[in-house]
Amino acid sequence: MAKIIDPDQLNQDIEVVLDTDTKKIKLLEAGNLDNNSPGVTSGVAMQALYSFFKNEWMTDASLNKFRFPQTAIYEASFIMTNNWGWEDVSTRNLIRDAGWQEIDSSEYACIISLGSMDDEQADQAYYQQVTGFDQTTENFDKTGPLNEAIQVYGGTDYRGFLKTFLREQGKTYDLYNLLVEQNIAALTYAAYRLPLSNAVDINIFYTDASIAAVQPFTSMQLQYYPGTRFEDVSIAITYEIGDVVKSSDDRWFQCVSTNTGVTDASLTDTDYWKIYPGEKQIGENYYAFNREIRCDVGNPGDRYEMYAWAQHQLRQNSDINDDPDTLVYGTVNGNVANPLCFFVGGNLWGEPGVWFENFSTGDINDLTLQSIDAAPANTNGLNEEDVPKSVTTRIYPFVSTGQLVFNTDLVNDADAKYWMYFENAGGNQFDTTNAIIVNDSDGNPINGNISQQNIDFTFDYDNNNQGGRTPGTDAAVVVVAMGLSDAQWVLGSFNITRTVGLNFPVNAPTERNYISST
Repeated sequence: MAKIIDPDQLNQDIEVVLDTDTKKIKLLEAGNLDNNSPGVTSGVAMQALYSFFKNEWMTDASLNKFRFPQTAIYEASFIMTNNWGWEDVSTRNLIRDAGWQEIDSSEYACIISLGSMDDEQADQAYYQQVTGFDQTTENFDKTGPLNEAIQVYGGTDYRGFLKTFLREQGKTYDLYNLLVEQNIAALTYAAYRLPLSNAVDINIFYTDASIAAVQPFTSMQLQYYPGTRFEDVSIAITYEIGDVVKSSDDRWFQCVSTNTGVTDASLTDTDYWKIYPGEKQIGENYYAFNREIRCDVGNPGDRYEMYAWAQHQLRQNSDINDDPDTLVYGTVNGNVANPLCFFVGGNLWGEPGVWFENFSTGDINDLTLQSIDAAPANTNGLNEEDVPKSVTTRIYPFVSTGQLVFNTDLVNDADAKYWMYFENAGGNQFDTTNAIIVNDSDGNPINGNISQQNIDFTFDYDNNNQGGRTPGTDAAVVVVAMGLSDAQWVLGSFNITRTVGLNFPVNAPTERNYISST
């Protein structure tokens, strides 16, 4: 059946029971009326009910003896009057398209979702009525797209806050903060339309069972860093414990002891300040973040694993905040937490203020971060939910990656070694005493024993300036390798470009003339 919008589809004592003794109206799942999911395709529109009441009061002499039960404000807002009321919760759950006020002054708002859901029979939206990450939620009465009333006033006043959520495993997430997004001062007994939709998430490749049981997921953490202000430091302000400021030399500090004012804008006085734990380095600069998805250093996660784990956390009806020992942000229930990250194509973005730590090095070029901008002094850089008001997009300096591929003679030679040199870095030419070994992206020299056929390497394409090299330009290199008993000396010339997946084959001739020492 479909939602009833025509009052002629309603009949006394079949779909609607009017009890003039108790002044109660009961709706029955019978005849033309059903309460199936989704709510947009069942129930009865309040305007149809109101019109039905008018028709009945006009034609039924037994009803005409009694005062009329409703006042219509407009098609989406009604008031129950003259001591009339709804019989029970099941009756209220059948009403669509409008909110209402009852005779005890309690109020119900109708929530109507816009957009489609992947599974309109099973996808379950839910809502939060009290602000705070430590609060509980309630499921909407029906699954699928919404059209149903929830109580917003009566006993408890919930008119000041409403968030709706749609978070299903393997699907895209959605949430909506109704009063903030629509600039509403307070909810009332009316209908509210809001976007809430989902679809299959093409970037989820892991089940909940895997995330709960295997690495790297089981060692991942989510850390919230407490802090207030996030402003440029000012010598005119008395700072309190927890305040975070940006110093005159572009570092981020947190107040650890209330002080009577800053005298040195570089914040070198350690009695009052410490480096903010959410300060992170990208290239040569420092930026502020207040949430961190942290992988274990021994079990780094790639971008798809970090994303799947983060989405899993956002469906947990429990505290997902792993506070560091020295910090206490407080409880953050996952199912009401703000989003953490999202994909744009194959690139994983952190939400504003979110940092990724100890991830797989091969993903460094596929991550985008949004650091917290310092607000002007005497203002606050975070909103009421600790989300940055202003951010700047950050990417890591580009890291070229590749493999050195050694032939069998080198791999089988127990003494085989390799070295990567710049062909000519700022005049420091290979085949001279000034030759320079290339450093990897962590600053370590690219050389070592040949223990396997493929050996990975990284190169800080945007920042490496060894020997006066011009950063951000292709680097001509030579790879030298040799063994003793199985592999001759060999040299290969290559070019490190701004790309990933470079492949440098190094094939040494078989050694037939080496005589080992006795």
